Amino acid sequence: MKTVNIVGGGISGLTAGVYLLKNGFDVNIYEKNGVTGGFCTSWQRNGVIIDGCLHWLIGTHGDSGLGRIWREIGGIKDGDIVKLDSFYKVFYENETLTFYNDFDKLERELNRVCVCDKDKAEVARFMDLLRYLGKFEIASDIPPELMTKPPKPDFAFARKTISFLTHTLGQYAQRFETPIIRYALENAPVNKRFCALYFAETLSNLCSGNADLPRGGSSALMRNVTERFQSSGGKLITSSPVSEIIIENGRAKGVKLENGRTVYGDYTVAACDVHHTFEKLLCNKYSPNAFFDGDSDKEKYSTYSYIIAAFKTDMDLRGRNVAEIYKTEKFDLSGKECSVLSVRHYAYDESFTNDGYTVLQAFVDTNETDYERIKAMSRSEYVEFKRRTGETLKSLIEKYYAVNGEIELIDVITPRTYERYLNSYQGSFMSYPLGAKMPQRLYARTVPEIDGLYLANQWLMAPGGTPIAVISGKFAAQLIAADAEGKNTKE
Repeated sequence: MKTVNIVGGGISGLTAGVYLLKNGFDVNIYEKNGVTGGFCTSWQRNGVIIDGCLHWLIGTHGDSGLGRIWREIGGIKDGDIVKLDSFYKVFYENETLTFYNDFDKLERELNRVCVCDKDKAEVARFMDLLRYLGKFEIASDIPPELMTKPPKPDFAFARKTISFLTHTLGQYAQRFETPIIRYALENAPVNKRFCALYFAETLSNLCSGNADLPRGGSSALMRNVTERFQSSGGKLITSSPVSEIIIENGRAKGVKLENGRTVYGDYTVAACDVHHTFEKLLCNKYSPNAFFDGDSDKEKYSTYSYIIAAFKTDMDLRGRNVAEIYKTEKFDLSGKECSVLSVRHYAYDESFTNDGYTVLQAFVDTNETDYERIKAMSRSEYVEFKRRTGETLKSLIEKYYAVNGEIELIDVITPRTYERYLNSYQGSFMSYPLGAKMPQRLYARTVPEIDGLYLANQWLMAPGGTPIAVISGKFAAQLIAADAEGKNTKE
C-alpha cells in the first residue's frame, strides 16, 4: 500500500485524504494546530461560538457537482442545512434594500427602489444574467490534466457575461443612478474589487438554492469531514507543524516535522498556503511558476482579508436579516477611514446560542496596505488597536443596529491573526480577488522540478474560498491515483 503525507488539515487536505483512502492509499495528515479546519474554523469565547469562516456555502444542493463532493467527504448531511431568506439588507439614509435569495423577490425589490427607467432596464439585464448563471456550476468532476480532450469553448456564455467579467463590482455599481443600489453593490459581502461576475455567480447560487449553510457552521462541517477521514482509516496528527518537504533526486520523499522527526512516503500533498509551501517548505529552491506573478502587481492583484469584531449578546434577533449593512458617518480605525457598518448575527442557528446568548460580528474589509500597517505594530500597539477597533464598532452597532440588550466584546480578529494561525500570505482570507479583465487561470497542481508532490489549496484558482479548496483536494487525490496507475499527470 502506497503512503501519502498531507501537510495541512483544512478543507483541501482532508478532502484529498478522504478520496485517497477511497483509492486504497495509506494517508497521514500533519496539522500545525490542535484542531482541523484551517480557514474553515470556529472557536469559543465566553461560552459562545465564533464562526471564523462560513457566511454561505456553495454546493448545498445535492444534485450539483459540489454538492456531491460535500456528501462524498461527509461534510454535509441531509436535513442539516439552514436556508436563509436573504443574502443581506442595506440601510442607506432613510431607505432599505434587501437582496433576497429568490429570483422573483429580488427583482421586485430592486425595481421598487429604482429612480429611473434606465436603472430598471439594468435590473432586468442583471436578473436575466442571474437566472442564466443558475444553469452553470464550477467544473469539479475531473482535473484538466486527466481529460482526454479539452472542453469546448462556450461562446454563448462568454457573450452573456463579458461585460460583467470586464468590470469590478465597484465599477458595475456606477451603472446605476439609484443611490441605494450603487451603495449596496459597492459595500456588498463580496468585495467591490472582485469582478462583477463573481458577485452575480454568488447571488445566482443563493437564489437557486445551491448556497445555504450547514447547521453548526464551520465547526460542524469540519467535524463531519474529519470524522469521515478518520473512520475511513486515515491518520490525523495534530499540533505537528511541518518544517520542510524532503526532496531527494527530484522527488518528494516525505516531510520533516518541526520536532525533528522525519516521515517518509510515496507522495506528498502540500495543502497549505502556496507562499508558505514554496518559501518555507521548499526553502525557496523551486520555481513557483505563475503563482507569484501577482505579488509585485498590487494594483491588479491586491490581497483580501478582514478585521472581525465578535460580540456576545442577548438581543432578540429573531426576524432580523442575518447580514445587514449600514451607511454610517465616517469613522477611523487607526488610519483606515470607513463609512460602512457590516454586521452579521448567528441567532439563525440554535447551535450558536447558549443560555440565551449568541454572537454578533462586525466586518471591515482589509487589503495589503492595512496588513502592512497592522503587521508593523508592536505587541502593545496591536493589543490597543484591537481594543479600540472593538469599542469603535461596538458604539456603531449600538447607534445604527438599534441594540436592545447586552453586548460584550469578546474577540477581534485581524489579518495578523490569519497569518499566525494559518501561515496565510499577508493574512489573506482568500486568494487574489478575480478582478476586472483578469483571465480565470487554473494554476498547476504540480511543481515541474519535483515528482510525487501535489498542491491542494484555494490559491489554485481565483478567488479561492471553500469551493476551490474542496475541489483542489479532490483533484490532487485523482492525480495521485492516476500517477500510481502509471498515467503521466505532470504538466
